[in-house]
Amino acid sequence: MNKYNYKHKMPRPERWLMLYEIRIHGRGGQGAVSAGRLLGEAASGAGFYVQSFPEFGAERSGAPVTAYARLADEPIETRSPVNRPDFILIIDPYLAVNAKSVMGLKEEGMVISNSDRSPESVRNSLGVKAAQKVASVNATKIAVEAIGRNNPNTPILGAWAAVSRVIPVSLIIEAVKKSFPGNMGEANAEAVRRGAAEVIAN
Repeated sequence: MNKYNYKHKMPRPERWLMLYEIRIHGRGGQGAVSAGRLLGEAASGAGFYVQSFPEFGAERSGAPVTAYARLADEPIETRSPVNRPDFILIIDPYLAVNAKSVMGLKEEGMVISNSDRSPESVRNSLGVKAAQKVASVNATKIAVEAIGRNNPNTPILGAWAAVSRVIPVSLIIEAVKKSFPGNMGEANAEAVRRGAAEVIAN
């Protein structure tokens, strides 16, 4: 598996947890792997040590793709997939009705889903427990309007940053602009902003 490791850059504020584990579900062509990489780059700027790596099914467009990320205040030794995530990001809207997508979510974890439905409707479809949080954002609509194509990964990252408050939305925007220079970077930055502004959580 490919792994991207980013080095800690600044002291950790005492309010931060020692470790956040994140799992991202999508399909080939939707940017799940890029989402993990961008999240890692942004979190590195916030002072975390970061590990990010993908897991592929059949390597073709539309095939399931899972990406993982870990953010910690010290070097990360484990290399296993994330089985007990604090956060699950569901990029593909059709996976927002598949309970397998949220398997292993921690008792007080959070799901951020690409959906035009309410968080409560997503919760019921996925069987998410009462103590677990659910957020939904129509990332597909945002991507088509802001970027001009169906790449809902950056709106989902904006939504995650807004509701999790692990890192500022501004660092996601910075990572996006660095990765996609020029007009495409500006379009994706707008998608991040809209994801952060339009997400609904309960």
